Amino acid sequence: MDLFEHIRTKEEPVYKLARQLHGYFTYPKLEGPLGPKMKFRGREVLNWNISDHFGFACNEEIQTLDVANAQKWGLAYPVGNRIMSGQTSLHEKLESELAELTGKEDAIVLNFGYQGFQSILDALCGRNDVIVYDSLVHACLLDGIRLHMGRHYVFQHNDIDSLEKQLAKAEANVEESNGGILVVTHGVFGTTGEYGKLDKIVELKASHPFRLLVNDADGFGVEGKTGAGTGEMMGINKEIDLYLGSFSKAFAGIGAFVAGPEVIMNFLRYQTRTQIHSRALPMVYVAGMLQRLDFLREHPKLRQDLHKKVRYFRNELIKHNFDTGASEACVIPIYLTCTIYQALNLVIDLRENYNVFCPVLVYPFVMKGKLLLRFLPTVLHTKDDIDYTVKALIDVRTNLDDGRYNDSSDYFTEKEDQPE
Repeated sequence: MDLFEHIRTKEEPVYKLARQLHGYFTYPKLEGPLGPKMKFRGREVLNWNISDHFGFACNEEIQTLDVANAQKWGLAYPVGNRIMSGQTSLHEKLESELAELTGKEDAIVLNFGYQGFQSILDALCGRNDVIVYDSLVHACLLDGIRLHMGRHYVFQHNDIDSLEKQLAKAEANVEESNGGILVVTHGVFGTTGEYGKLDKIVELKASHPFRLLVNDADGFGVEGKTGAGTGEMMGINKEIDLYLGSFSKAFAGIGAFVAGPEVIMNFLRYQTRTQIHSRALPMVYVAGMLQRLDFLREHPKLRQDLHKKVRYFRNELIKHNFDTGASEACVIPIYLTCTIYQALNLVIDLRENYNVFCPVLVYPFVMKGKLLLRFLPTVLHTKDDIDYTVKALIDVRTNLDDGRYNDSSDYFTEKEDQPE
């Protein structure tokens, strides 16, 4: 079969609806100053899809620092990859502070989280090693696992019994190959808002030989007394062997880091291909992250305020019988029991008639057969914002139950020509 014809015949709904989705449901253009209220298609909307939990993107003090950094360093500095020409004292300072914050011996700043996390797995695990991973790990980790030339086993999401069964398979395998075992999971799962069962997983270390890698992109800065992440919040930080954090979630920046034992960090500095073969993280982001870390240390109430608002929002949803699943973290899903067409109609109603902007997540962002709305609260969202959104959600749920969004209705057809 011709390569292009093979692609044309794919049956995924996202391809079949590309013309209707693009510009409205996918690749939407949110305009104006970043914040909880932005412009969408010329009208102000209440934005629940901004990865900026602490409001750094529109914080005047942080904005002033960012402008000064851009004026001082420009976008080019440093030029080149760190292993040859892109190393700076500020990169080293940021790594030192991140290691201290997360309670690890050393840390490495990564130019991009996705490529970095993917490449770390490739560097760590040889063909004799086995990876055991949660079924809902992020796509970057799945891609890293695909690069792995050895065996890998998946356990059911947050299911410790399933993990033990897969560990038994892995142990039998490494007995023959003389390899090691890496367990991969999350501190916070970014689509479902669940905490990974890190406390239960580390208990298994007493009876199973493995190292633990935790992607805490959605927990770093947000969870724990000092913002050191989900491990700190659970009191098991020392048992996490490799900790992955991101600058693109709570810190409204770009880049990421990995923290762990010094000898492993030195190994990764010379073996992580996406880092040694690509440009260093630009100085504007390195300096900006150092300043954001200082700002959070000086304003611990930001974290308290965020969690207070998240709890209020989730409790209001639960009080009105919305299904938020097992979410506990600063990501709030609402699970929908309907078809994808009904879900799209529901989102149109939210945006057009209530000016509430949130995405509907379908496969591959969530497991096949699941549909959910995802909300990312920030410290800048108000109680009135939350109350208004809950009322809007109650209304659209009633419309869903009354059949207004049925596949056979013309509601979606009327709106499908709107995307530009």
